[in-house]
Amino acid sequence: MRTFAWLLCGALTLGCGGRPSAWDTSFMPANGTTGVSAAYGLTASAAVVDQSLGRVTMLSSPSALNLSAQSFGLGHDLANAQTSFDRKTLFLLSRGVQPQRNPGDEPPKLMLIDGDGSLSVKQTYTLKDPLDQLALDPQNEWAVAYGGSGVVVNQNELLFVDLSKTDSSAVIAKTLSSFGKNPDRLTFTSQFTVAGIDPRRFLIVERDSDIVLVDLTDPANSDVTIPLLADNGSAGSSAQIVYDPASAIVAVRVTGSSSVLLVQLGAPAEATQKFSVITNLVDVGGFPATIDFVHTSLGLRLVALVGTNAVLVDPQTAITTSAVLPAPFTGIRRITDALNPDAAATDTDIALLYGANTTQIAYFDFGDVSALFRSVEASDIGVPVQNVIDVPEGPFEDRKILETPSEDFYVLDLSTRQSAPMTTSAGLTLEVSPDGERVWAYQPGSPGFANVEFSTLDPVSLIAERAVSAVFDIRAANGARNALALHFGDGFHGGIGATVVDVAAPTTATARFYSGLELGGIH
Repeated sequence: MRTFAWLLCGALTLGCGGRPSAWDTSFMPANGTTGVSAAYGLTASAAVVDQSLGRVTMLSSPSALNLSAQSFGLGHDLANAQTSFDRKTLFLLSRGVQPQRNPGDEPPKLMLIDGDGSLSVKQTYTLKDPLDQLALDPQNEWAVAYGGSGVVVNQNELLFVDLSKTDSSAVIAKTLSSFGKNPDRLTFTSQFTVAGIDPRRFLIVERDSDIVLVDLTDPANSDVTIPLLADNGSAGSSAQIVYDPASAIVAVRVTGSSSVLLVQLGAPAEATQKFSVITNLVDVGGFPATIDFVHTSLGLRLVALVGTNAVLVDPQTAITTSAVLPAPFTGIRRITDALNPDAAATDTDIALLYGANTTQIAYFDFGDVSALFRSVEASDIGVPVQNVIDVPEGPFEDRKILETPSEDFYVLDLSTRQSAPMTTSAGLTLEVSPDGERVWAYQPGSPGFANVEFSTLDPVSLIAERAVSAVFDIRAANGARNALALHFGDGFHGGIGATVVDVAAPTTATARFYSGLELGGIH
């Protein structure tokens, strides 16, 4: 019977054309490039990027504990992958075949995959140059590709992709002015109210020695370059950009400078301009750790945290006032909207202060800046805070996740000003669910993962059968929610696997394990 089985297998192999080579190709989640991760979480799916087979596998769920896989080909030589800010779309930027030697060689392209509904390729844009970097607009109106890798590279070129269009007119090439080079960060603003012209949005490009403002109503033909200087007169670079859309003011924290650059946007001074700028330098008395705009009882102010001082700058007069802080805070996060979702744009702000060099956090109320010494309320949580994670809009948007350098994290309730410490056995990666109702924690390479429901603050710890590589909380087609703990090849178990947990009843007693997901879609 064993001989017959081998003969039968041989006959099947000859009759069917042999075993597909993809079945013997090991899963390779990344190729070492900084722009590509192994997996991405979307609202109703998880995307796993398989570089070796040149495709992305979309994992979705028809109902609680059920899982399905659907694969799409990646563009040749994937350079960058990102999810949209609303986590509904996966963007894939590929370099294409380089050099192109045949008419059929694949060109560089930007591909969009719907990760919320149809799980299909919703749009593909062909690009003329191989580019490595990608910046996405939070309002899903634009994508910008930049940072080429060809034989000759224009370091100041940006390719704007108008996501409202589907034809070749969607791609707009632009070369920035030549003061600086190599864009470091790109910031899409919300709509500015600019005196003398219609409201509009801007792209702010931070480069090695300047910033560039591009009017998004006509990106190909409108930009203003502003050089940056350090205190010693040498070229400076942008460390941080903040802006206030209602007053059309941009503030720049410059490395090596105790002065903050204020940029006021206005109507064009000449017929050839789309807009004009007026700049002003304001000395804040030291190198600021961070800056932000806030609305106070006396109007708009720029706050600069300098050591143990909070310096408030009037952007119209450049007059400064300061308040002594109880600790050297290095981070500031406005929490007004989280405390009051109906707050008007001009309502006075409340901000959360934190820092990596202090165990204190503080609430800064700008409702009465005539008495700044009474505006700061501090509390000691026992550990420094190195990052603050926002919770999406919903019933628990008044919560913040405080990441610490230690193995713990905190769930902070802004309404009650109480923090709940969550002790862990090892440093964890945190993933807030898209519905804003819980946070998942896991340590890549360990089988353990856990969730904390914001409604109860009751942690539920789970142990999978294999090492966990990532955890994503997705919406099932029938409205249920599943947590997908993904497992990538670890030397003992190859390929892609997933442990699926019902979010409504998170327990490994009912969890389902799916293996061989890298083979989905192979025929």
